[in-house]
Amino acid sequence: MNAINPAPARPLDMMWFLPTGGDGRYLGSAAGQRVADNRYLRAVAEATDRLGYHGILLPTGNGCEDALVTAASIAPFTERLRFLVALRPGQTLPGEAARQYAALDRLTAGRLLVNVVCGGNPADLAGDGLTLGHDERYAQAADFLHIWRGLMAGDTVQHTGEYLSSKGGRLLFPPVQAPHPPIYFGGSSPAAHALAAAQADAYLTWGEPPAAVAGKIADV
Repeated sequence: MNAINPAPARPLDMMWFLPTGGDGRYLGSAAGQRVADNRYLRAVAEATDRLGYHGILLPTGNGCEDALVTAASIAPFTERLRFLVALRPGQTLPGEAARQYAALDRLTAGRLLVNVVCGGNPADLAGDGLTLGHDERYAQAADFLHIWRGLMAGDTVQHTGEYLSSKGGRLLFPPVQAPHPPIYFGGSSPAAHALAAAQADAYLTWGEPPAAVAGKIADV
């Protein structure tokens, strides 16, 4: 790139947010809040689709409707919109998750994006039965994604890991996107950066000062 012949700028992929935990006028407040039922979530997704947004993020956690089920319920009412759906290693097995996410990718004709989430509120994680320490969760996720990605790519997976294993695992009904739907991953710790670099297609970050974001991206 130079001043005479600058490289063409890559357009941004703008995404919206599906308020599966409720919606309102004031962030973090119940004042003026409305219930986010399926009819309302469909309306938000249809409007986002019609306005030409690249995709829509479905949040995850105990305060939200299940992201995978919600995406499946509203995807048929959209045409182009991509769905960034949480995948949580440690809360499901990689073989079952591969079948679920491949099915959703087929249902949407290849419009699934996968948001791998290893963290969260420690009390919520413990309540769900996930009691591993911070770095252990990322080590478990590395095993999970190795198996999940292999299954989605059509491999017969032989993997013996510290936390998860697969002995001849196969996926009979593959996703539309090859080798798998794009994997998005966020995290600021050294363990998260290492996992993102090894197994993710896109790195996510919170809205932080530009210098802080630049440092994280450079490290990944």
